[in-house]
This record gives sequence, C-alpha cells and structure tokens, in this order.
Amino acid sequence: MAKTIKSAVAEALEDLKKEDFEKFCHQLLDRRQQPRVKRNKVEDKSRLQVTDALVSTFTEEGALTVALEILKQIGCSDEAKELEEATGGKSSKPAPTDPSSESAGGAGGSKAAGGKHFVDKHKVQLIKRVSNIAPILDELQDNEVINQEQYARIRALSTAQDKMRELYSGPLQASAACKDIFYKILLANEKFLVNELREQDDLASTRFGGSRREKPAAGHRLLPRRRRFGGSGDPETDRQQRRENATGGQSSKSGSSDASSGSAGASGGCTMADGKHFVDKHKVQLIKRVSNIAPILDELQDNEVINQEQYDKIRALSTSQDRMRELYSGPLKASSACKDIFYRILLANEKFLVEDLSKK
Repeated sequence: MAKTIKSAVAEALEDLKKEDFEKFCHQLLDRRQQPRVKRNKVEDKSRLQVTDALVSTFTEEGALTVALEILKQIGCSDEAKELEEATGGKSSKPAPTDPSSESAGGAGGSKAAGGKHFVDKHKVQLIKRVSNIAPILDELQDNEVINQEQYARIRALSTAQDKMRELYSGPLQASAACKDIFYKILLANEKFLVNELREQDDLASTRFGGSRREKPAAGHRLLPRRRRFGGSGDPETDRQQRRENATGGQSSKSGSSDASSGSAGASGGCTMADGKHFVDKHKVQLIKRVSNIAPILDELQDNEVINQEQYDKIRALSTSQDRMRELYSGPLKASSACKDIFYRILLANEKFLVEDLSKK
C-alpha cells in the first residue's frame, strides 16, 4: 500500500541521526519565508510532533517540499532522495486516480477543478459573502499569515467586505501556502459557504467536460438545470440568447423595456439605438451616480479587465467618482469587450441606475 506524504515525511525524520534531526529543526525555525513554523511547535518536540507541525503549517504537499529543501540544505541528500522516491510526487492521498481527490475542487481541496486555487477562483463571492471574519483574522495571525500590524489595520476597517479586500490585496498574495492556510481556516469558519462554492465547481465541471458527476450528498436535492445555470432549460433557446447578448441583437420579445434583458438599443443593452456603447453614452451620469463601486472593482478584476496593481490603485482613491474616472481613463479604453463586461457588472450591482439611464 502506498504511503501518504505525511507518513513518508515522518519516516524520513525518524531515520535521521540525532544531530541531523537537530540541524533539521534549527533550519526549519530559521526559514524566513511565510508561513513560518512556531518555535514552540518544534523545540523539544518528537519527530512525529515536528511532522505534525510541518503538515499543519504548510499542508501535506507543502510539508514535502519544505522537508526536501531542508534535508538537502543540511547535507542529507540520500535521505532526501529516499523521501522523493517514497512519495513519487504524489498528492496527499496515495495514488489518487479519482478527479475528486484532494487536488481537485470536487472533494474540497484548495485547488478548484480548473487548476486555479479555490481562494482565487471564488474571490468575488468570498469577498461578498464571508461574514464570520473576526475568528478568521485571529487564526490567520496565529498561523503567521498576517502580523500584529496587519491584524490591527484590517480589524479597524468597518465592513467584512473591506476586511476581505485588504486580505486579498496583501497577505494572500504572499504565497500559495498562505492561500492554503486561508482555505483551511475558511473551511472551519464558513463551512456551508465553502461547500456551496465547491458544489458549483462540481456542477460546472460536469456541464463543461468534467470527467464524472458526483452523487449528491444524502438528503441533498440538485436544483433544476435552468435554475442552476440561469438558462431556460432548452439548449437551443439558450444558445440563441447568448448570441443575441454577444452581438447586441434585438431580444426575441419585441418591445421589451427591461434593461436586464441583454437586448440592444432603447431596451437597455450594451449598444444604444444611435450606435454608441451604453458605457460611453452615459459616461458622465455613471461617474456621478455609481456608488456601489467596491464590488464592481472586485468583479472587474475577477474578469481580468483590471489587474491587481490597477485594482489597488483605484481602490486607494478617496471617492467613487475618482474611482470611476480612473476606470474610464484606462481599463475601459482597452476594448469594447471590456465595456461589455463592465456593463454586465453594472447591471448586477447598479440595476436601477442602469434601468433609469436606459429610458433616456
């Protein structure tokens, strides 16, 4: 039976001579990269306890990387080679062949099905919906993902959304290990939210080429297809609607005045009757009247209309008007596709404003 990474690391430490194990612990405590192992979890601890500290700090795959790195640094190359051979680059579960294993989003690992980290893929939803932020900050500080200064600064912010944005703008950019720790803390404090987002990954993977469908948990009923994906339930109707939304064509319902229909012209779509884009035609009013700017920036970054540097720069401006002006001065000039994405995000976050402007 194949070994898990944890058991392989434990055996490697057990095989070290006493002086080599002491060197290993010294080097582990001397690491400067975040996250760092706490001294009280290593000093005067057994080899199994040090293994536990490695796994709890770095996750199993991270623990393997750190253990190999330190073994080579202290001159235990043979032991490092044996550890590499024992694990064979496997994930935290022996020889996983199931796509719903720890490395995939389906079973709750920190990696979503497409290879993107769960924390990155669901950034917008996590910013919007994480509410139990206080214990999350406590645990992030305890795990040395954030220091006391960052902890105090983030706690001083007024809303859970602003606190989450500050985490994403700094500490969570440090390393994948920090994101792994954040994911584990989220799982402990926002279990139902994490499970819901993972289920969305499973459904999307199944619909768009995932290798197999997970059975729903006992007592859990899957939503009808049209409710899960926002379509009509009829593939041909949905394809036609997507084509209309992409081209700015007329809605299949003539005379519709609903701005959310995605149709063109006076009905409130991206392109107006005079051929100008909605975002360009109503630039002055949008700059003046858009107030819910924070989630708009979150979604613009998630859709890669703005990058992290632009996101931080725009967020640092003091007023919604200045932030909107900065968007118009750069990112929204890139292409009409960027304006289309911005329009859809406006429709989701400033629906009544969009509807009001569409009537004019």
